[in-house]
Amino acid sequence: MMWRLYVVVLIGCLGPIDLYAADASDQAPDLTEQVPLPDLNRPADLRNQPNEIAGRIAAGVIETDNVERTATDTMSDTIEEVSADVAIHEQTRRLDADVLSNLQYLSYAHHTYSNEVVGNFIGSGTFAILPKEFEWVVEDNFGQQQLDPTTTITPLNLENINYFSTGPNLLLPLTSLVHAQVSVRFSNVYYQTSDLNNNRGDASVALVRSLSATSNVSLNVAAERVLYQDSAANPDYTTEEAYLRYDAQGARSKLAADLGYDEVSGLSSTGAGALVHLDATRVLSASSHLDLSVGQDISDNSNLLRQLQNLNGLAVTAAYLQRANDPFINRYARLAWQFDQNRTAFNIDVARYEERHLEDFGLNQNRTQADATLRRNLAPALTLSLGATYARSDYLASADNYHEVLATAALDWRFGRHLDVRAEYDRFDQRAEVTTNEYRENRIGLTVGWQVDSLRSPGVLERNGTSFPGL
Repeated sequence: MMWRLYVVVLIGCLGPIDLYAADASDQAPDLTEQVPLPDLNRPADLRNQPNEIAGRIAAGVIETDNVERTATDTMSDTIEEVSADVAIHEQTRRLDADVLSNLQYLSYAHHTYSNEVVGNFIGSGTFAILPKEFEWVVEDNFGQQQLDPTTTITPLNLENINYFSTGPNLLLPLTSLVHAQVSVRFSNVYYQTSDLNNNRGDASVALVRSLSATSNVSLNVAAERVLYQDSAANPDYTTEEAYLRYDAQGARSKLAADLGYDEVSGLSSTGAGALVHLDATRVLSASSHLDLSVGQDISDNSNLLRQLQNLNGLAVTAAYLQRANDPFINRYARLAWQFDQNRTAFNIDVARYEERHLEDFGLNQNRTQADATLRRNLAPALTLSLGATYARSDYLASADNYHEVLATAALDWRFGRHLDVRAEYDRFDQRAEVTTNEYRENRIGLTVGWQVDSLRSPGVLERNGTSFPGL
């Protein structure tokens, strides 16, 4: 299964190469005319952009004063880093593809840990074999989870997860206002350390009614079968769901709402309940907007990775996920405000997540997180970034509660059309009820990067049938 990891890293590293750059000029670049890279973080952000390749390939070093993240007897280390921050959006009549990544390759100078690849990768592509009739979908999600929530997150308490999925969509126009879609997916989920590797098959059917040019209502039914490679230790199960969806889009607002029922079977305990999803966006002005997401459904550790990356994008960290082989009732609420005007960008994000496991009750938890980021262009070629995060995890059946504060400051100097130097400071402060989950750490990093921001003329922007708006 390691080949998928190598492919992910390769795509992340090659993605930002500017295939459309003009021939190099001997003249010095005019930095006053350069446009900052778009602040893309989630797959939804890419869909609002023209076709483009944006990204930064960088290499550098990180100095840490507590590489093992222990409460006492701290040890410093030097970490060599190669990173690939990528945003790619390509949409034509037949192809709709998006890629986001913030991958890092880390090498520890004192060999404290083995070399590792960490970060997020979100990739999706839909090829319309017969536009608006038959299409093929490929998706891949890569991230990390912690193995033991009672100890600090280090490479020894971390594992990579890769979720690969592919399958067809069959689109059937029934009348001028009614459409049907049948979707089938075959998936493989790979865990680097745990015995949770599994294969999945799911199918869904949707009946969509267009209410107007900007609104739809649909009836959806779906089922997913999870088959673990080690079924003796991890029982297989089936999840089924049925729900109504309504979506509408106006000049300044966008809304999608699901209401239905889902259940899981095949385990010693059963779970069922309301399925609720609400996603809304409101444009407040030309420079700011609000995003709201609220929901409840039955999920599992693998699907939670994909859901969190859709909600939070590249901001997802290993602390969001914990090793588990049973499904759980998943509840979440997220409110985000974004402001971006001229030289200043500001973002506030507050979220709440709840897990109620059907079998392993010791993993039931509530997680609250608040993030704030500020970016300010101090000069045409100089950018200051500040960030702060507060996160708290409360376990309902154990004394493993902890909270963490992260503060970061970065200064980016762009001294050419593509080259830049970035200096960054990070401060971690985690307090817990068990000492094995407490630490404080300071990190100072310096990287040299190659930036690309290639806006290209879009192709035929008619949607290629990638799910009707009601799906």
